[in-house]
Amino acid sequence: MRFLGVGAAHAAAGRLSEAAQAYARAEAADPTDFRAPMSLATIDLQLGRVAQALPRLRRVVALKPDLVEAQHNLGAVAQSLELWDEAAAAYQRALALRDDSVETRRNLAIVLSILGRIDEAAAQHRRLIDHPTTAHWALTRLALLKPAAIADDDLARIVAGAHRSGADDETRIGLLFALGEVLERRGDDAGAFAAFAEGNRLKRSALITAGVDIEGLLGAHAAAARAVAATFTPERLERHKAEGLSTAAPVFIIGMPRSGSTLIEQILASHPDVAAFGEAAALPPLLERGFVADQGETRALARRFLDAMRRRGWRGVGRFVDKTLENYLHVGAIALMFPNAAILHAVRGPVDTCLSCYRQLFAGGAETLYDLADIGAEYVTYRGVMEHWRTVLPGRVVDIDHEALVADPDGQIRWLVTEACGLPWNDACLRFYEGARPVRTASSGQVRQPIFATSVARWRRYEAELAPLLAALGPYAP
Repeated sequence: MRFLGVGAAHAAAGRLSEAAQAYARAEAADPTDFRAPMSLATIDLQLGRVAQALPRLRRVVALKPDLVEAQHNLGAVAQSLELWDEAAAAYQRALALRDDSVETRRNLAIVLSILGRIDEAAAQHRRLIDHPTTAHWALTRLALLKPAAIADDDLARIVAGAHRSGADDETRIGLLFALGEVLERRGDDAGAFAAFAEGNRLKRSALITAGVDIEGLLGAHAAAARAVAATFTPERLERHKAEGLSTAAPVFIIGMPRSGSTLIEQILASHPDVAAFGEAAALPPLLERGFVADQGETRALARRFLDAMRRRGWRGVGRFVDKTLENYLHVGAIALMFPNAAILHAVRGPVDTCLSCYRQLFAGGAETLYDLADIGAEYVTYRGVMEHWRTVLPGRVVDIDHEALVADPDGQIRWLVTEACGLPWNDACLRFYEGARPVRTASSGQVRQPIFATSVARWRRYEAELAPLLAALGPYAP
């Protein structure tokens, strides 16, 4: 068609607006031709208009199901929009058409992990181990996702890669954390800790080389904690306590990383009246300029937060969970904005929490959590803030004790659902591990299992190595 040729000429010359107009006319002239919507979707992706590309790619694969590029692109777009089931299905169709596509298989492995389809994800990682460009990545991911799947020959490859001179730091760091996970599972605690220690050392060094001022961040976090305490005094909280919205829709989960927060979220998300949005990070940007306590501003902030959650998928009915852990800094603002919202504090033993941070290679951020003393300092800062809230807002924050949950799952889950959150009881909450909800955190594999006690008091296995952490924890050390 003439319009397709005109569109291609404009696109080749970089005139994307003119190209889109020509392709639109081509699509109108022949709605059964897949080429025009495919070209329009390509332009959308070039311009970063992912949401606009989605319906066009859906149309393309309906018109021409055997177009592997369209199936892969549909998977990538759905993945970026967190439409995980659609992404997995599109990637699987693309692989059925082109089994040797490493990029498609890698993306599918990631999406299946998020969906909790652990065995399927492990199978895809296993295929990627056989490809030289993805072998180390796949070994690392498989070891962290399902350490029991790592055989002796896999372990030998992990060891060789972790200690190979000339390997890039990012690869070595990932392999060292994976090595620690596997050795710990095999009972080699000394070898495991050595691997975690070297992985943390390399990661912290890489962050500093990249310009991250870790000492500055620690100081900034401590300063933020002091500012919060100075701002939210008992007098101010009392004076403005009736200025928020009456809705009880939000459920906030706060605390330190690796404190059991994902487990709490998954239990609540199993309830039919609750939607979970992970670390939504909707509130911190609204409070960047501080919190002005007056009725108009408080309610405006609350409405802006609810609007942000609607954009993330909340339908405006029922309850929803925001598991942005750093909101522990914002409990005062939350209490004023939403006086009837549940604020759940994920609490786990201090040393186990900090050790779990040390054992974790975070996907991003967490720059201060790659050194035992730094982790201890961050924990002390966080606990100081929580002590402030306990003083100025007595009873407002509900502690969800991880060790108690492990010791009495049925009783604690019922209490969490009905008492802490005021929800009607639903038996599905006891079977939270059967759900297919996406989980993007490091706990994606763990929360697909019934509650287990193997991580309680894990720190005792490494007690001799934890002197810097125990010293930094001060009053919170055992």
